[in-house]
Amino acid sequence: MTIIEIPWNIIIALLLLLSIDNSAMDVRQIERQCADLLLADEEIGGLDAPKIQATPDGSIHHNLVGRLLTDRQVRFEHMQQVFASVWRPVMGMFAVSLADDLFLFQFSHPKDLQRVIDDGPWSFENNLLICEQVPMGVRPEEVKLESVPFWIQVHGFPTMYASPDFLAKIGEYVGSFIAADPLNFGGAWKSYHRIRVRLSVSSPLKRRMRLKHRDGTIQWITFKYERLSTFCYCCGILGHSDKFCKTVYEEGILPEAFPFGAWLRAGPRRQVKPVGAKWLLQTPTAEPEPSSLPPVGPPPVVIVGLVESGGLQGDLKRRREEEGTAVSGSDVLMTDTTKNHGQASLTAQTHQDK
Repeated sequence: MTIIEIPWNIIIALLLLLSIDNSAMDVRQIERQCADLLLADEEIGGLDAPKIQATPDGSIHHNLVGRLLTDRQVRFEHMQQVFASVWRPVMGMFAVSLADDLFLFQFSHPKDLQRVIDDGPWSFENNLLICEQVPMGVRPEEVKLESVPFWIQVHGFPTMYASPDFLAKIGEYVGSFIAADPLNFGGAWKSYHRIRVRLSVSSPLKRRMRLKHRDGTIQWITFKYERLSTFCYCCGILGHSDKFCKTVYEEGILPEAFPFGAWLRAGPRRQVKPVGAKWLLQTPTAEPEPSSLPPVGPPPVVIVGLVESGGLQGDLKRRREEEGTAVSGSDVLMTDTTKNHGQASLTAQTHQDK
C-alpha cells in the first residue's frame, strides 16, 4: 500500500471546509481562504542557501597554514584582503578557511612563500599570526603552531664579546636561535646587534640577560622585539593584554608593579622625515618689524555695503568739495585712459630714423 503525503495547507483547507455549515457555504469565501493559505506558505517556505566552503587546491604544494593568536572572531574575507595587499605575491595566492581559527595560504611560486616566512612575524588587527609551512604529505591540520620567529635587538652588549658564536648562545637563551643579521659586524656602526630567534607563544618574553665578567662584575643585556604585537605587561605572554590576564585577576597585581612594558617593543629601524622638514623653521628668528605702509582700507564686504547704502558716494562728494571741486548732483562718468595712449599708435612704434 502506497502512502500519499498530503501538504499541510491542503489539510487545513479541508478542515475549514468541514467546519463551515453547508447551508451557509459561500464558494467565493472558501476560495479566498485557500488563496491566503497558499500565500502564507510562500512567505514562510523556501530553502536555505548552502554554505560555500572553499577547498584547498591539491596541485599547489607551496602552502602556509596559520592561526591568529586571539579568542575573537576573525573576519576571514577582510583578513585575506589585508594579507594579500601586504604580502603582494608576484604569482598570486589563494586563501582558504579550514576552520574558525585555522587558515591555509597557497602560493603559486615558492619564492613568494619563502619571502612571507622570512619577513615575518605578521599580525592582523594587532593579533599575531602563527604560521608554518606545510610539509609534503602532511595535512595542514596536523602542523603544530606553537612558535613564531622574531627579530630581536640585543642592547648593551660589550663590543669585546661580540662574535657570531656568542650571539648564537644569546639566541638560545632567549629562545631557539635561527640566524644572526649579516650586518651585525659590517656597514654602519650600530648600538645593538640583531638575531633571529624562534619564540614559544606559551612562554613569557625574556626582558634581559645577566652577563658575568671574569672580574666578578655583573652587566645586564637588554632585549627589544621588532614588530611585537599584543602581549601581557603582567605575565609577558603573547596573545592577550593585562586586561584579560588570569594572573592579574588571581593575584591582584597593580599596573605599576607589572614587570613588562611597552619598552620591549623596538622602534622602527628607519626614521622617515617629513618632506619639507629641512625648509621649516622651528622658532621665529626675530620679531616682525612694523610696516611703513599706510593702513589697509576697509575690506571689500564693507565697501559693497557702503555702495549699496549710498554712504560711499556721499563720502566721495565731501572729499571733492573739500578739495574745491564742484560736484553735480548727477553721477560722474569715468573712462579708463592710459598715459601712453598717444604713444601707443603705430606711428609712435616706428623707428625715429624713419
